[in-house]
Amino acid sequence: MKKKTLLTIGVVSFALAGGCFYAATHYLDELAREKLYAPVVKVVAGREIMPFEPITSDDVVIEQEEVDEILPDSYRRIEDVLGKRSVQPIFAGEQLLKRKLEDNQLLPGPQKARYEFPLTMMMPTTEVRKGDYVKIWVKYKSPAELQLMPAPVTFTKNSQSAELLFEGQLATVKDSNGIEIYTLKPSILSKADQIENPFFHAAEATKPLESERRYRDYRAEPSAIPAFIGFNLTDKEYVMLTEAMQYGVIQIGSYLNAKGEKAL
Repeated sequence: MKKKTLLTIGVVSFALAGGCFYAATHYLDELAREKLYAPVVKVVAGREIMPFEPITSDDVVIEQEEVDEILPDSYRRIEDVLGKRSVQPIFAGEQLLKRKLEDNQLLPGPQKARYEFPLTMMMPTTEVRKGDYVKIWVKYKSPAELQLMPAPVTFTKNSQSAELLFEGQLATVKDSNGIEIYTLKPSILSKADQIENPFFHAAEATKPLESERRYRDYRAEPSAIPAFIGFNLTDKEYVMLTEAMQYGVIQIGSYLNAKGEKAL
């Protein structure tokens, strides 16, 4: 066989071997990539998802992320997050987590907004938990004090002792650091004139994994001292509540709704 023919065969064989090696290496790389990376839904760069705003397709993107960096309850498909809302901001590059977009967050409905109040401004009369149906009253000041005040504008004073303002649902119970603790007990509220600093003490020490209780555990003992409570109110209810605070102490207590439900 001529040297030229042998050289040609050698070149072709070398090229085929190189091609096979490249294909095999590429295949192994792809296989390794599939095992090391997985899709995850993130907030688009330069964007921020604001609280209570429905998520749109412009807010999120699918990215390949290292498996070790993907959080356990993150979303993997964009269609699973569209239309959902969060009660806290989600920033650019953050993974979207199921616990932040759960449907049981008691988000404000139409014509309502979330309002949170320091517990120095209110007096719970029963144990109340996130999701409980509550009645909101104003317990009036003494008759002598009320004589010096004009008649209320947003509600009618029909009693000398207390007035029912409206009914609603407790949307949140938080500690002084703004962490949801779900449950509020009235045990430290002996008298209305004693509602002060105890609610603003720092949260009691807890283990890192216990810093925020999951919603399904909200009937357990509070993990910290409550400092704020929140309601979803209409504009009229908010104005009524803030005006009533001038006439006395705001009291809240849980009750069963028409369907016999106390809480979610």
